[in-house]
Amino acid sequence: MSTPIQISGRTRSIWLTQLSLAGAVVVIALLVMVLDPALFGQPHFLVGTALVLALTTFTIGAPWARMPKNAVIAIPFLDAIAIGLLAYTTDLRLSFLWAFPVMWAGMHFRLTILGAMLGLIGLMIALELLYGSATNTALRAFVVLSTLAFIGITAHLAMRQVRASRRLMARQSRRLQATVERRSEQERRTNEILNVVDIGVARVTTSGPTLSINSTYARLYGIDPRDPEQPARSVEYSGYRGMPVPPADRTLARARRGETFHDQRVWIFTIDGQWRTLSVTAKRLRSSAHEDETILLLVHDVTTVVQAQRDRERLAAIASHELRHPLTVMIGTAELALEDEAMSPKAVERFQKLLDASERMLEMTQQMLGPRSAVRSGTVVEDACPREETDLTPILVDSVASYEQAGHAKDVRVSLSTSGRLAAVVDGFRIRQVFDNLVSNAVKYTRAGGTVDVSAGKEGNDVVISVADTGIGIAPDDLPRVLTPYFRTAEAKKTAGGTGLGLGITQEIVHAHDGVLSVDSVLGEGTVFTVRLPAPPAARGSEATA
Repeated sequence: MSTPIQISGRTRSIWLTQLSLAGAVVVIALLVMVLDPALFGQPHFLVGTALVLALTTFTIGAPWARMPKNAVIAIPFLDAIAIGLLAYTTDLRLSFLWAFPVMWAGMHFRLTILGAMLGLIGLMIALELLYGSATNTALRAFVVLSTLAFIGITAHLAMRQVRASRRLMARQSRRLQATVERRSEQERRTNEILNVVDIGVARVTTSGPTLSINSTYARLYGIDPRDPEQPARSVEYSGYRGMPVPPADRTLARARRGETFHDQRVWIFTIDGQWRTLSVTAKRLRSSAHEDETILLLVHDVTTVVQAQRDRERLAAIASHELRHPLTVMIGTAELALEDEAMSPKAVERFQKLLDASERMLEMTQQMLGPRSAVRSGTVVEDACPREETDLTPILVDSVASYEQAGHAKDVRVSLSTSGRLAAVVDGFRIRQVFDNLVSNAVKYTRAGGTVDVSAGKEGNDVVISVADTGIGIAPDDLPRVLTPYFRTAEAKKTAGGTGLGLGITQEIVHAHDGVLSVDSVLGEGTVFTVRLPAPPAARGSEATA
C-alpha cells in the first residue's frame, strides 16, 4: 500500500492562488472565442493566455517544499506580464486581472515587493499609452493603477492582522496547553497520593455520575477503578451478618442525592468473602455557579478498631465475671463476722468498711457487665439468646441474595427454591451464619460457568436445607475430616484462601440446635451440604392435618 503524498500548507497556498487566476483566464478565453473570435487571433492575447497556463502547470509540478522560500516571487511577476499581454490594446477591462498578482504580492510579501509589482504594472500601462491604441487614456491608466495599489495595500494590512491574530491565538493555545498539562499533572499527582492512602475516596455529583474513586474504595467495593460507574460487587449491610441495605439507602446513592452525613457505620461482605466494618462520611465540596454540586465520600475501614473494641468488651466481661465470685465470698464473710456480738467495736468498724467496699466493687462490676447478655468476638458468638419459632424462608432468601453479587462476579449462577413457610425453633442470627457459610463456600469453590442451587423444604418432622454446587468437589479420603476446624483439602488451598474454620463453626451451630449437618461430594463434580433441623410440634401437627 503506497504512502499518501504529504502537501505542505505553503505549497497548497501557492496552488490555490495560481489556480484562481488560471480559472479566471480560462473562462475569459472561452468567452472571447465565442463572442469575439478576432481578439483570440491576436498574437499578444494568445501568448498571454499560454503564459498563464504554462505558469500554472509549472506551479503545480514544482517542488516548492525543497525550493528557496523567495523563489515563488517570480510567479506573480510573470503573471503580471502575462496579464499585460492579455490586456494590451483591447477595449476589454482585462487589466483588472492584475488584482490577482497584486493581492498575492500584498498578502504574502513585504511592501517593497508590492511596490515593485505596482511599478512593473505601471511600466506596462505606460508602454501601452505610448505605443497602444488611443482608447487607453491616462486617466484610465491612473484609475487602474490606483485601484490596484489600494487592493494591494488593503490585502497586505488584512494579512498582517490575520498573522497577528494567528500569533496571538498560537500563544494563547500554548498557554492553554501548558495550563492543561499542569492541571493534568496535578490531577495525576493527586490521584497517586489518594491511591496510596488507606482511606477510600469517591467523588460524585448530584446529577448522577461518579467522577473518580481511589484504589482503596475500588478494592473495598469491588469496582474497576477505570469504570467507576459499574455497580459495586460488595454489598452494604445494616449490621454484621444483618440485612442488606436497600440500593436507594446505600451511602453512594445517598451522596448522589446530595445528602451529607458523618461516621455512617455500615458493614460490607467483600468479593473475597470477608466482612468489613466501614465508617462512611459524605461532605459537600465547594463548586462554582456553572458546576454541578459535588459530594466527597470518605470511607474508613474500621474493622480492626471494632474488633479490638469487641475484644476489650470481651475481656472486661470475663474480668467482671471472674471478680464476682471472690467479691461474693468477701461480702458473705464480712456479713457473718458482723453478726458475731462478741466482736470489739474496732473490729466491727473494720469489717463494716470491708463490707461497704466489697459491695461498691460488686456494684461497679455489675455496671461493667451492664444489660449485655452476649459477648461477640470474631465469628464465634458466645451468647444465650433465647430461641423462638422462626420462619427460615426469609432468612434463607436474604442469605442467598447477599451472595448473588459474588456469584455474578465469578460467572456462577446462584438459585433458590423453597416451599413456603419453614418454621423452626432457632436463634435467627446463628442460623443465618450457617446459611452464609454454606452458600459462600459453594460460590467460592465453584468455577466460572458453574451453578449453586439452594433448596429448602420439609421432610417428615424436619426442615431440610440443601446447598448443591458444581465446584471442585471433595476427595473421599477428605470427607470424614472436612467438618473439622482448620482442616482444608489440598484442592481447596489451590482454589481460594481461607482458614478452615467456617464449616467447623457451622456444624457446632447446627448441633446446638439439635440438627444434623451432612455432606456428599464427588471430586471434580460438586458438593452437596444438607442441614436438617427439627420442626416445632405445632408445625408438625398443622402439616399432618394438611
